[in-house]
Amino acid sequence: MSINNNTLFFDKDISLSIIKNKKIGIIGYGNQGRAQALNLRDSGLSIKVGVRSVDSIKKDLLENDIVYDSIEDVSSWADIICVLVSDASIPEVFNSKIKDNLKENDTVLFSHGYNITYNLIQLPENVDVIMVAPSGGGQMVRDEYKKDRGVPALLAINQNYSGGALDIAKAYSKAIGSARICSFLSTFKEETETDLFGEQALLTGGIPMMIEKSLKVLLEEGYSPIVAWFVCYYEIKMIVDLFHEKGFDYLYNAISDTARYGGLKSGNYLIDDEYENKLKNVLNEIKNGKFAKDLETNVDTLKYKSSIDSKSSDEISKIMSVLFEKKGK
Repeated sequence: MSINNNTLFFDKDISLSIIKNKKIGIIGYGNQGRAQALNLRDSGLSIKVGVRSVDSIKKDLLENDIVYDSIEDVSSWADIICVLVSDASIPEVFNSKIKDNLKENDTVLFSHGYNITYNLIQLPENVDVIMVAPSGGGQMVRDEYKKDRGVPALLAINQNYSGGALDIAKAYSKAIGSARICSFLSTFKEETETDLFGEQALLTGGIPMMIEKSLKVLLEEGYSPIVAWFVCYYEIKMIVDLFHEKGFDYLYNAISDTARYGGLKSGNYLIDDEYENKLKNVLNEIKNGKFAKDLETNVDTLKYKSSIDSKSSDEISKIMSVLFEKKGK
């Protein structure tokens, strides 16, 4: 696999000039909206936040000296409209509050490609449509920015009406801190499919469920809940930290012979060809749109259900509560 240097953009090579005099409207003040708004403001850009209801966030907006208004008015005011409400909310918000307020040569920006990839909204042809998708949650985007670091971002262009859409995306990624690490050129489709796959296979699907199943086995076999919690939950971060920046070779050289042999032996047994085929099935359902249709049908009824029985789950919750209470004393 080769990496084309033309698809990588770094802070030192990007100018903010193309967006310096543009008005930027942030639609939504949640996970990504708040972080990106504050980072853009601290980068010296003109921003205004558009919200449906201000009651729960008014104090934060005022404390951070953020100007806010209705979504309709912010959409009409802005040159760059950043649609940062939840994926499920975007069709209704865009169609009822944003679309009719767009002007020729506006830029509509998303931080996830979901609604564009699955054609859930239709954009007018006389605007730029871009994506700047930080590879991390809003709190991380903000925290890393304040440390003079950043969270990498994927950039994509769906419509380039102005001819300068990519330069706008690059400048925006610089303004929120992402280009301090690197901004990568991708596509809406690639970002959407890989993001969903990563979540389902690992981040919010595979890893939490593997932890729960491992805990369940130890608890059912009579092992101490606190010991089970330590080995199946607490130690995860330490292992991730070992390979996160330096790779798996570093991990395997840093652990004991026993851990290395046992990990490779049982890892290959557990994560076998059947598991790989299931991963391919998950990806296929994302690519062919089945997942999106299922989500649309079940979004109001889908709830998290632990695979651990309630008694075991309660025990783990108690352990965490006690440990963190003690830590705080």
